[in-house]
Amino acid sequence: DEVRQIGELIDDVLFLSELESGRELVALGSTVALPILEEVVQGLGESAARAGLTLRAEGDPDAELPLRPRMIRVIAGNLAENSIRYAGPGSTFTLRVGPGELIASDDGVGVAEDDLPRLFERFYRADRARASRGTGLGLAIVKHIANSAGGTVEAQGEIGSGLTIRIAFTGP
Repeated sequence: DEVRQIGELIDDVLFLSELESGRELVALGSTVALPILEEVVQGLGESAARAGLTLRAEGDPDAELPLRPRMIRVIAGNLAENSIRYAGPGSTFTLRVGPGELIASDDGVGVAEDDLPRLFERFYRADRARASRGTGLGLAIVKHIANSAGGTVEAQGEIGSGLTIRIAFTGP
């Protein structure tokens, strides 16, 4: 488990470094997002079931995001894995796509309001999350991809009320 965890950390650090160096092209045209979100949800279904979490993907079937399919997969996967780790058993996580936006929300244990501004910092982990596995880079990667494609990311929530992360892309 420790070897796998350090492997994930190395992969995340290298991916983030690649994004920052500009070698990884984030936005290239637009991609219909819902089929990719459904694929991510299906791929993480077993992991979510072990955590007692229900995963869903929904929204406008024609909605496009200004990202390559791989980048949508990375964002959706990181958001879903974050919820699998931290939302808590009995929670539901939903990826919802609409024109120019992706919203990830869960009805889990939530995040302290003081932690919200720091969620997207590298290696930042709220007190409750420190004991769990994860690299501490998933949400930083989400923010970097979204910003590189001209998007903004914001988080809302509080303890006991789940977490919602909204990624909005402005027009060209």
